[in-house]
Amino acid sequence: MPEQARQQYLTTEVMTASPQKLHLMLIEGAVRFVHKARQHGAAREDEPAREAIARARRIVADLLAGCRKDLDPDLVSQVTLLYGFVYRTLLEAAFTFDDAKLADVLRILEIERDTWRQVCADLAGQSRLEPQHPSPPRPIPQGVFDVVPREGQPAQFSFEA
Repeated sequence: MPEQARQQYLTTEVMTASPQKLHLMLIEGAVRFVHKARQHGAAREDEPAREAIARARRIVADLLAGCRKDLDPDLVSQVTLLYGFVYRTLLEAAFTFDDAKLADVLRILEIERDTWRQVCADLAGQSRLEPQHPSPPRPIPQGVFDVVPREGQPAQFSFEA
């Protein structure tokens, strides 16, 4: 796929994604960069490995910045601790090129990714089956289903059984 078309597709996907999908996309990006870091580290390519770790770290920093303590303080506190651990471990891995640290980060991010995939799937299934905020039924304007009987008098027609 040409680069311009790929960028346009990605831009459209980001601009139309739900907050949950955006969160998932960030986690998927972090997973991708940790994989790249491990590949470059195994090949002793220090600079590309360091850059991949830095990109994963920036994504985790964005995840941390997006935590809203006003929603569920206890849950957000736990998630913040987890992402903080991931961030610090990536920072350490950038200096030591410790593949075990990257493997630890990858396991955590993959669990997060799977969790958010399930959240997105559940929300997508819920929105197909029943709206989260159903709008109240709109009244049908008078005369829309009027039927003119043979005597010339209008009668109401109803779909109710």
